[in-house]
Amino acid sequence: MWSELPQLPAPEIDLLPDTIQQPVLIHLSDYRLIVITGPDGEKFLQGQTTCDFRRFEKHQWLRGAHCNAKGRMHSTFVAAKIGDQQIGLRVHASIAESALKALQKYIVFSKAEARVHTALLVGVLGDAAETTLPFSLPDVGHCDTSAGFPVLRLEAAAAELWLLNDTHAGIPDQLPGVWAHPECWQQYLLDKGIADVTAESVEELLPQELNYQLVDAVSFDKGCYTGQEIVARMHYRGKLKKHLYLAETDLSADNTLGFGMDVVGEKGSVGKVITATRLGQNRWRLLALVQDDATQNSAHLALAGQPILTWKPLPYAIPNESS
Repeated sequence: MWSELPQLPAPEIDLLPDTIQQPVLIHLSDYRLIVITGPDGEKFLQGQTTCDFRRFEKHQWLRGAHCNAKGRMHSTFVAAKIGDQQIGLRVHASIAESALKALQKYIVFSKAEARVHTALLVGVLGDAAETTLPFSLPDVGHCDTSAGFPVLRLEAAAAELWLLNDTHAGIPDQLPGVWAHPECWQQYLLDKGIADVTAESVEELLPQELNYQLVDAVSFDKGCYTGQEIVARMHYRGKLKKHLYLAETDLSADNTLGFGMDVVGEKGSVGKVITATRLGQNRWRLLALVQDDATQNSAHLALAGQPILTWKPLPYAIPNESS
């Protein structure tokens, strides 16, 4: 662990540019790392979460969720093997302690332990990172520790660096590029149609309500895990009628957006906002959980002035499951 996290350079940009010419570096200060340590760690997580930890054998990182018995999510995470008998779960900072308690409730029966680990988490965006970083990036979808710390390649132009202790103190100074405000990571995630469980949404949502079955965060052939029966039933029998959709809107300067804001269609409420980020003084981007047909008609937010939502394409397809 760190004795004291280093001071990072002040952010130079507050908004991701449309075209990223040089690497964009983002302190993922909105996240924390839960570390599972012990010989039973992988087995424990396999029986508790939605993703298949057998993929660690292929050196892959995983996106997943930890649910309660009713299939509602305690937490969402990005997981990677970070050392011998050590697994890291990167969770939203607002739920780190509650997520830890939910895991500890069951881990007492395993030869493993869980704790929140002080780590410096850095996101890197842009194609230029491939050739300018002072270490090699793994293949897309994989995690590599040969640089001395975990490097997760999320996609061709996105990676995460998990700097775990004082020996990595000099790494931030070696990173080429421009530092951006932490909110830029939320902008990136929204563009990819990915949302996290936060303090406002703990045990409120099923994995399918964050499209987790569409972003490789739910395995339907791994076997049993807590909440699996509910999640599987929704997948095979539920005929989903709502999904997470990307939208933009303009708000007055005194308005903000957050979890639970109603989305209203022609016949009343059609869903709610899950997460949002500001793109400018009045422009906002958001992910909303709404009925599938809501995106074919006019919809607005339940705010003064009834701000209209403009629906934007997601990088993955929404299947027609309601027919």
